[in-house]
Amino acid sequence: MSKKTRYFVVAAAAILAVGLTTGLLASYMGLPVAFSRAAGPDELQYVPADAAVVAYANVREIMDSQFRERFRQFEPDTKERDEFEAKTGVNIDHDINTVVAVVTPAAAQSASPQNGMLILARGRFEQSRLEALALEHGGHVEDYNGKRLLIHRNDADGSQLAIGFLEADLVALGGYEAIKKSIDANGGRNIVSTNADLMRQIGELESSNAWAVGRFDAIAGSAHVPAEIQAHLPAIQWFSAATHINGGVSGVFKAEARDEESARNMRDVLNGFLALARMQSSSQPELKTMVESLQLSGEGKNVAVSFTLPSELFDALDKLKQLHQVP
Repeated sequence: MSKKTRYFVVAAAAILAVGLTTGLLASYMGLPVAFSRAAGPDELQYVPADAAVVAYANVREIMDSQFRERFRQFEPDTKERDEFEAKTGVNIDHDINTVVAVVTPAAAQSASPQNGMLILARGRFEQSRLEALALEHGGHVEDYNGKRLLIHRNDADGSQLAIGFLEADLVALGGYEAIKKSIDANGGRNIVSTNADLMRQIGELESSNAWAVGRFDAIAGSAHVPAEIQAHLPAIQWFSAATHINGGVSGVFKAEARDEESARNMRDVLNGFLALARMQSSSQPELKTMVESLQLSGEGKNVAVSFTLPSELFDALDKLKQLHQVP
């Protein structure tokens, strides 16, 4: 990516980095999601009904959590974040409240998946500053259905990336066509909340401060997954992942198989894996608590693995690390 393109979409990259750093945003999973206003964030009114991937993170809650404070000392050099803030006026630690990341079906199948990526970030943004930065690095401005778009063409592959100002505190970042489709969906009948199957998956995750939901076939059928790997992927139709971060960390991964036999096979495989993990961790106290927190459940076509890591565990790991440090 050229320097011009990098700075034009630097906001998108930085916001994604927040999710990746905390391990919250699932990467390239293939998940369609549906919400009602009561079941999900308001940003979902900009998510089209055919979304292949949807993930959410309450960035403000996570950044203010005791867990994040505990590991702040291990964060990488802030030089790049400082440079990002100097150019865009956006402080990742304080100005981003929530993030919704979407992968469209077009992105799952396209040779240039960034064209179908969509990120909806709510927080504090200086529109005039971002617009000046885009123009400085070769972008242009366009109005689409009453929304201001900053557009940049990547000369390397011809793709068009954009930033759209949807509301006073909400921006969209990603592929030009994906953002236009998002604007078209708003207020219409083609939003993700109309998808009952997705609603069913999302409704169980509302208490988490980060989650992702979707159809497994969005990954299995991806143009980026080799055929020999696709042939060995499990028979999963839907899956979801959710985590809640405060002082400790808890989470759950759920899968819905195509049939009960497939689900039973998955539970058998996971049971074997967990049994092996418990056996190998029995002599390692620092791992035993983590492994023992893993719980397998589910019946019928459903499989779930949950975990809970209390804050006391991290205190114990800190003490163990100090004991093993060489003077």
